[in-house]
Amino acid sequence: TPPPGTPFEFAVGLLQNGALQLRWKCNNPSGTTGTVYEVLRRTGPAPAPFSYIGASGGRSFTDESIAAGSPSVTYQITAVRSTARGNPAQFTVSFGSGGNFTIASVLEEPPVKIAA
Repeated sequence: TPPPGTPFEFAVGLLQNGALQLRWKCNNPSGTTGTVYEVLRRTGPAPAPFSYIGASGGRSFTDESIAAGSPSVTYQITAVRSTARGNPAQFTVSFGSGGNFTIASVLEEPPVKIAA
């Protein structure tokens, strides 16, 4: 079967406890099951590295560990099924004053090549 799809159409909600609820869509091959989404986060500007913060069996994830005062965070989401990996997708959440935030950009990475 083909690898999992690439996440797209990101949405972010701010929870009362300050956590971010991340949601996305992903078109995976028909008839496949067991897709898990790896979530990585970068809190500084590029080329700061991404850190693994968790995984989800669905198309959502709650990030409860954002440092107070962060001007923005960039997430990288990758769909994984067994040893097959989809293309990662990135998006940045920028925080405004008064607790407002916006998704500043959505960037898709080039295909990831997996060694056989």
